[in-house]
Amino acid sequence: MGYGEKVKKWFFEEDDDDVYENQEIDQEEDNGKTSLFEKAKSTKTTDAMKALSANKDSHLILFEPRAYKETQEIATYLKQKRAAVVNLHRLQKEQSKRVIDFLSGVIFAIEGDIQQIGPKIFLCTPKNIGVSGNITMDESEKEE
Repeated sequence: MGYGEKVKKWFFEEDDDDVYENQEIDQEEDNGKTSLFEKAKSTKTTDAMKALSANKDSHLILFEPRAYKETQEIATYLKQKRAAVVNLHRLQKEQSKRVIDFLSGVIFAIEGDIQQIGPKIFLCTPKNIGVSGNITMDESEKEE
């Protein structure tokens, strides 16, 4: 191989690499107008949805009891390994207290978790459903 051929080969290989690099960049720009952040967020959301879909037992049920006797229905759902959001706005203070005491016992028995997520709104989760993060409330919201 002569000197001229080596120079041609060197130039052509470098040009080929440049073409491939430009094509990759162009493809990224053409394929989606989303940023890397949005792609990562989309991937995380998709992964989370797949995880929830894989576990058919994980359901979130919303309850707004109007009497203490409806609390047993909530307990039944919790025993079936389903999460429940309980809104106690329609109950008087004493009944609300009784409902929370009863649900706390159920949660303890099934090794779950109960968290206040708003004024008079509670999230009850069984052992198979994890909750991350926490919600802070002002003192005025806690007293309601």
